[in-house]
Amino acid sequence: MRPLDQTSTTRREYPLTTGRKISQGVYAGVFLVGAGFFLKLAVNPIGRDFVLVIGGILLILGLMLVAQVWTSRLILDEDRIEVRSAFRTRSATRAEIEGLRKIENQYGRWTRVYLKQDRGSFSVSDFFACNDSLKEWFKGLPDLDGRDADEITKEVSLQESPTQPESGASKAFSLAKAWAVGISVVAGVASVPVMFVSYAPVYKASLIVLLVCPIAGILLLRRFPLLFAVFKRKPDPRADLGFLLIWPGIGVAFSYQNSNDPTHLVDTFQLTYLVLAVLVSFLAAIFPAVWKSPSRWGVFFFLVISGGMYSMGLVNSGNTLLDHSAPRPYATWVLKKSESHSSKGTRYFLRVAPWGPISYTDDVDVPMRTYNTTRVGDPVCYGLHPGFLHGPWYTSLSCMEQSAPITP
Repeated sequence: MRPLDQTSTTRREYPLTTGRKISQGVYAGVFLVGAGFFLKLAVNPIGRDFVLVIGGILLILGLMLVAQVWTSRLILDEDRIEVRSAFRTRSATRAEIEGLRKIENQYGRWTRVYLKQDRGSFSVSDFFACNDSLKEWFKGLPDLDGRDADEITKEVSLQESPTQPESGASKAFSLAKAWAVGISVVAGVASVPVMFVSYAPVYKASLIVLLVCPIAGILLLRRFPLLFAVFKRKPDPRADLGFLLIWPGIGVAFSYQNSNDPTHLVDTFQLTYLVLAVLVSFLAAIFPAVWKSPSRWGVFFFLVISGGMYSMGLVNSGNTLLDHSAPRPYATWVLKKSESHSSKGTRYFLRVAPWGPISYTDDVDVPMRTYNTTRVGDPVCYGLHPGFLHGPWYTSLSCMEQSAPITP
């Protein structure tokens, strides 16, 4: 595409590509349609404040996206580069630039321009209609990713084999990648029975393995920072442990979604403070490595979500697996059966009459097999435990095995 400004032989101004304008316009349209939907609901005085807030937020986001798309410009003027948008303009000369980093994720590709003397940085999207001109302008500027990779390789080579630095570093990185791949495979294999098997012995053994994997990853990350990283940049020679830290939390969440865990907390929120403490510790342990990631905020967000699920699984497992007390039996009966359907799958619930510490009718999620073999009015028995972390929990018992169950 030809530059917008043809009045100068040095100054070249470029808009976003047509494809980028269309894709961003679609997103803006979704926001604006959503805003119209919620603002229309505001005609009803019931709940008006809430829908007005949501509608207003969507309207502002849609208008901001439209303004951003249609006003964004990239200007190349001899040794000066300028990125202009509806809300901000950043510029620099080649002499002011310390170096460049490449960033690529599911949302697009950017070149991050870092200024000298810690004066900040700004991003230049690859969606401007001037890829060839931009690449030509960037030629000769230092590649910070490559420089960092060379420094890491040099440090590792000096530690491993001062006499044969290249072969020593290569062996060290190969061994680190083998460890990362091996533990990640173990986590992936262990997650399968955790997500899909409700047989207690297999489930518990697999869950222990799955929960230990992130701890092993954190230890490697902290002990060998020159060999392991989290969502590293492409030129970085270190082994990536990102999958190992995120996947176990997802596996635990699927397990709860499929009701494979045979244990149930009496109060879902009774261990919340411990879960938050574990989550904070988890994030603190990996934060230095995450902060060096090219998409630090996106990575940190996903680690907060998956780390929260992992922390919940770790605390609940510690509370139940380390509790070796004899269960106190209770008996009750099924009042109702129900199913919950969503995009994540189907969950099955038995509504049971009050029993023991639960003084209300309770919907207990159960595996599909238990749901299909149980009828309304059938007796069900539970064994109550105090919990290793003082979080009372219960699990199903066979009523036939209880000689004198305690009735509600």
